[in-house]
Amino acid sequence: MHAQLEQYQSHFYDVKAEAGALIEDADADRLRTPPDDDTWSVAQVFDHLNTAGWLLLPELETAIRNGHEHGPYGEPPFEYGIVSRWFVRSMQPASGWTFTAPSVFKPSPPETLYPQEALEEFCALQDHLADCVAETDGLDLRRIRVGSPAVPLLRVGLGAWFEATVAHEHRHLDQARTILDAVSPAR
Repeated sequence: MHAQLEQYQSHFYDVKAEAGALIEDADADRLRTPPDDDTWSVAQVFDHLNTAGWLLLPELETAIRNGHEHGPYGEPPFEYGIVSRWFVRSMQPASGWTFTAPSVFKPSPPETLYPQEALEEFCALQDHLADCVAETDGLDLRRIRVGSPAVPLLRVGLGAWFEATVAHEHRHLDQARTILDAVSPAR
């Protein structure tokens, strides 16, 4: 597997480890507690990431399957077009952009969530995404385009989706850190 694909894959494994380390010492009540009425809880952050990821995954898998059947094929390194690059940048934690989550990605109420299960689901999602990366070997990750589950007209390169997904996850892990700092541990 090419170094670019190995890097994509390692990013998903790194995010998985980071998420586990982030919440390992926090109890369920703290993870379900939002710091205020306008902010999600940590459990809701993971619920949001899980919803977004599991809705995207079938789109990625279909694109990969179609790519193996019909092409296009290509060799890394891949450089993405202007829309794909903008999309990836907009998802990064330091982008300065703020978004309201599309309704399809809104998390469940915090009291209905089980934080450990949300983390386990998130970790399983990272493994599936890393498997998808491995399955793209030989495909042209720039020319195979995938639509957003929330905004189907937004179509970006398959590889850009890997980059944007990791950036989105980092953005929300940063958010979860801030939430944990704001919510006092139970005494």
